[in-house]
Amino acid sequence: MPELAFIKSTLVSQAIHLFFAFVALVLGAVAIKVIDRFLLKKIDLEEEIARGNLAAAVLAGALWIALAMILSRAG
Repeated sequence: MPELAFIKSTLVSQAIHLFFAFVALVLGAVAIKVIDRFLLKKIDLEEEIARGNLAAAVLAGALWIALAMILSRAG
């Protein structure tokens, strides 16, 4: 049954990829928090976004996009 072996290996491969995607997402969230805490000490991005500061929202979005680009190149 070569089809069964192919399906099994595909499912294992998908599970591994999902695991690494989850790990990358968690590491990304931690990296954003570290950047927010240590590099942007005087600015609380979450508070600024809640107050409606569009520049803070764009900065936070740009950080996530940059992180996604880095992680997609690393894989």
